[in-house]
Amino acid sequence: MDIVTKIQVNAPKENVFEAFVNPNQIGGFWFSSSSARWEQGKTITLCYEEYNAELNIQIEEIKKNKSIEFIWGDHPVKIQFEGVDDSTVVTTIEKDFDAQDVEQLLGQKEGWVYMLSCLKAYLEHNVSIRAAIL
Repeated sequence: MDIVTKIQVNAPKENVFEAFVNPNQIGGFWFSSSSARWEQGKTITLCYEEYNAELNIQIEEIKKNKSIEFIWGDHPVKIQFEGVDDSTVVTTIEKDFDAQDVEQLLGQKEGWVYMLSCLKAYLEHNVSIRAAIL
């Protein structure tokens, strides 16, 4: 079972893509920090200072301004960027969940919705919102 989440961000896809791959921007809407610029073949360490947590992701494929694919724990993730006029539809797809694990499915879906909402606030209004930052 896969989790698919979408949002429209009123910013060009180049700006939206850059917000993910640039370690100086990702802290404005998702993780506290990223160890390096996201590039194909790299292992990136992401930190959540609020939870004193850290995790590694493996960047599998990047198509500039189009998509990012990485491994997150046991799950492959794809983030797609589709330009629509001066805005971007961002789609996250996290794959390979056990359909019986409803609690995990709901928790992950909630996380993607929250992250995309924070991304929208960050890029459209220059407002930085993340977990535990109010």
